[in-house]
Amino acid sequence: MLVLIDLDGTLLPLNAWDPVFQDASRYIAERIGVDWVVIYRAAKELNKSLLRGFSIKAFDWDYIFTEVAHRFGASVSIDINEFLVNYVHGFKPYDGAYDLLETMKDLGHRIIIATNGLYKYQSIVIKELGFSQYIDGIRTPDLIGCPKNCCEFFRDGRVMIGDNPLFDVYYPSMCGLVTVFIGDWENRLNYVRDVWGLDLSGIKPTYSFKSLVDLLDGAQANTLFPSYQ
Repeated sequence: MLVLIDLDGTLLPLNAWDPVFQDASRYIAERIGVDWVVIYRAAKELNKSLLRGFSIKAFDWDYIFTEVAHRFGASVSIDINEFLVNYVHGFKPYDGAYDLLETMKDLGHRIIIATNGLYKYQSIVIKELGFSQYIDGIRTPDLIGCPKNCCEFFRDGRVMIGDNPLFDVYYPSMCGLVTVFIGDWENRLNYVRDVWGLDLSGIKPTYSFKSLVDLLDGAQANTLFPSYQ
């Protein structure tokens, strides 16, 4: 069975990236004489605007920070990986992340990390955190040609595990996958409502867990990941 699992917000806390983006903001701010928070907020707003249009550029932080710099009059080209390498070794996956991947692998399943983050960033994170030893591949918008809103992203998958009601529940369910939501459902529904103006309160994941540890401990785990060996 092919299991697809999200990365940021599922295996790894979203705020792990904060110092990376903060450093990029400081780099730009120092060159134009503004508070780095101004640049940081502008980058987040551009990201949000691009997300609304489901643009792959929404996940290209090189583009986002370079564009923000240009809007503030700074002729710089940003390579987020130059900042990422300073912090990725300190990224801490969620409790249960390694155990979940190991459990699925031991049961004979194929695992693909299916993330909206671009390959140039996520491949570094996946390798540095040691996830590579458990997985059979990576799917990203730049490799597939679309974000996680097209069935090609979920091709041959049976299960999608993730923290986003839109990308990890709504779209994969429309493509016929079993969906496993991890996190605070109501909080993440509010996030979707804020960014896209969509009310997804009428949909439900196949299974829902507060954390990866709860998924592993839950009785449903035996149903979700039966042995294929």
